[in-house]
Amino acid sequence: MTLKTVGTDILNHRNFGAAGLSESLPEKQELQGRLTEILHRISGADPASITPEARLMEDIGIDSLGFYEILIEADTSFGIRIKEEDLLQFRTVGDIQRHLESLDIQPTHAETP
Repeated sequence: MTLKTVGTDILNHRNFGAAGLSESLPEKQELQGRLTEILHRISGADPASITPEARLMEDIGIDSLGFYEILIEADTSFGIRIKEEDLLQFRTVGDIQRHLESLDIQPTHAETP
């Protein structure tokens, strides 16, 4: 994955995110689906293998750059900033999902009218 691809993916996902955001926390299933899409695009892993139990590095293939792409996607897609020290503690997809569920996710400033 090149930096150009990452930038294009982020721009494309911003459009997806703007259409899919609601004023409140997305339903758990919707959040899981959006997280699966993000992780699929970052890692190229089969979406069927991206389950809450899947390990980010070992099962999905997220590398150190991928962790930072998750930070960018969280900000772009959900309007939240995940602290770097929190991100580095995540071991599974479920860890990220539980963290996102614990936050009050609002549309980003760029997506509000």
